[in-house]
Amino acid sequence: MTVVQTSKVFLGRQPAAVDSAFAILETVARLGPGVTTRTLIETLQMPRATTYRLVRHLVEQGYLVRGPGLMLGPRVHALLQAAHGEDEPAAPDVHLTR
Repeated sequence: MTVVQTSKVFLGRQPAAVDSAFAILETVARLGPGVTTRTLIETLQMPRATTYRLVRHLVEQGYLVRGPGLMLGPRVHALLQAAHGEDEPAAPDVHLTR
């Protein structure tokens, strides 16, 4: 996986956005497949626009997938496999830019 980094420091709101993204992933994992974005908004007490923006980004990056609702995506499963020392399938190259 290739990551293009545009800055070596976090900008002002980036740590909060990272925390919010992890909160979304943890909530989807806890509630299970099929959780809706509306449920995430209500459960996390997160602004609607922020939640939709982060969910869209997590889907685009493969950390969540849409089906009937949301579920954890292949990149989360690849992390889990790597954490357990299993052979990790090749992840697509991702270029992160700002």
